[in-house]
Amino acid sequence: MLSKQVYLLEQAIAGWKNWNISLSEKPKVERELLGGSTNRSFLTISGFNKIVIRVNNQNNENLGFDRQREIKILALIESLNISPKIYFADKNVLVSDFIEGYQWTNKDFAIPSNKEKVFSVINKIKNVKVPFFLERRKYSKYCQNYIKQLVATSNPRKNKFYDELMAVAVTLDSKVWSPVINHQDIVPGNLIEKDNQIFLIDWEYSAFGHPDIDLVRLYGLDYESESTKDLLFLQQGIDKLWSILRG
Repeated sequence: MLSKQVYLLEQAIAGWKNWNISLSEKPKVERELLGGSTNRSFLTISGFNKIVIRVNNQNNENLGFDRQREIKILALIESLNISPKIYFADKNVLVSDFIEGYQWTNKDFAIPSNKEKVFSVINKIKNVKVPFFLERRKYSKYCQNYIKQLVATSNPRKNKFYDELMAVAVTLDSKVWSPVINHQDIVPGNLIEKDNQIFLIDWEYSAFGHPDIDLVRLYGLDYESESTKDLLFLQQGIDKLWSILRG
């Protein structure tokens, strides 16, 4: 019996003629792309075209994913040419261009000149106009979604951490700031360099959020803004919650 993920992969391939790309033949799966922690992705080949089919984790709500928001954001940034081209997307799969380049490591990410390259990409993203009707990220709600899934604990240190994280999230929510598009997971594994150009992949955590959050992820406390400490604590806290949830 086929697993649901394999079934969704085969269904996506069966609909290849409806993708937003002209192909000469039905794509064939070459291999699974390893390294993803939540979804399964497969490299497919059709003629000279290399295409990635991401089969989404179906536990979207618990993981804090909004697939429709991700699709909207990818459409908004398409003209920037800093992300894979999207050929098809629905709640189950995302079909995109395969960017064949060099995937950064922690060592690459630490080089100051490389950080400047990423800074430039973030600024391009920040300058994309966000439609007024799209919802601003509410960080307290986002954190609460993770916290409520954790087993109740009598550990005072954990409870103190949850309380502190929620307090910071509420503080950020209460401040006046205009939302911008955030990637929210700018880490080495999501940065591909090709022909001296930087591409950002894996946009499922993306949101319309605080204008400094991606820059704080990039520079840490070296980024100077009035919200740097709170944003860094928030990011590290969310990372910790995610780690606890994954066991």
